[in-house]
Amino acid sequence: MELSEADLRFLVETVATKRRDYDRMQQIVRDKPDFQETLLEEPKLVQRLLNDEETFVRISPQLLFSILLRQVRRDLNRDTYTLDWADSNERLPVFDTNEIAGLLEDPRTRDYLVDLLCSFVKAESTVVTWRDRKRFRKRRFSNLDMDDMIQLSKLVEPVLTGRYYKRAADIALFMTGIYPDHMNRFQARARRRLATQRTLTQYEQEGSHFYQLAARAFEDPSLRQSLTTLSESFTLARRAFNALADRYLHTRRESYFRGSETG
Repeated sequence: MELSEADLRFLVETVATKRRDYDRMQQIVRDKPDFQETLLEEPKLVQRLLNDEETFVRISPQLLFSILLRQVRRDLNRDTYTLDWADSNERLPVFDTNEIAGLLEDPRTRDYLVDLLCSFVKAESTVVTWRDRKRFRKRRFSNLDMDDMIQLSKLVEPVLTGRYYKRAADIALFMTGIYPDHMNRFQARARRRLATQRTLTQYEQEGSHFYQLAARAFEDPSLRQSLTTLSESFTLARRAFNALADRYLHTRRESYFRGSETG
C-alpha cells in the first residue's frame, strides 16, 4: 500500500501519543510495510476518525478504507449476528459474523476490497465508437454502470473482456454493499436514463457470475485468487460492506463517493 506523507503522519501521531519525534518516526515507518501493517491494526485510528470529522477527508481513501475494514473485522469478531438486507428491503438477523470476519482476515481479499472502494471515489466515463453491421454507433459509457460494463465486454477484443467483467462484478458488490437502500436509483443516476431494475438476489447472482468470468480471463495468479474468492463468497463480501456502511459510512457516503451519490 502506497501511503502519502499525510497518511504516515496521521498514523504516527495517532498511535505514538507518548512521543514527539514524529518526523523521525515517519521516516522509519515509510519503508517498512510490516510496521505500517502493525500500526493499521491500532483501534486508536478509528477513535480519532470518529472524533475528528475533518480527518475523514484529510487522509487518503486508501488509508481510510484500510482502517475501517480492519475495524469491521474486529467488530464482527465480537458480534454474533449482522442485519442482512432482503429483496423486500426488510432487515433480518444473520448469524454469520465469523465467516465475514474470516473473509476480511485474508490480506489479499481485504486489499482488493480497499482498492474496489477507492475506485468508486471518482466516476469516469468514456465515449466509444463501434461498427454495428453497416453503420457506426457512438455513445458514452460510465464505469459506474453495470449494464455499460457488460455491453463493453461484448464490444472489446477478447483480451480485454476481463477488465469489464471485473468492473461489472465490482459495481454489483459496491451497490449492494454500500448502497443497498438505493441500488437501482444509483444505477439510474449513473446512466442518466432508465436503469435495468434488479433485485438484490439478481445483483448477487450476476456479481458472482462476472467475478467467475473475470477470474478465468486474468493470468495474474494473485488477482485470479481474489476474484475466485469473491465469486464464491459474494454474499459475505456484501455483508462486510453492509456492516461498513451501517457503522461508519452511512451518513458520510456522499462525502467519499461524490461521483456515485444517489441524491
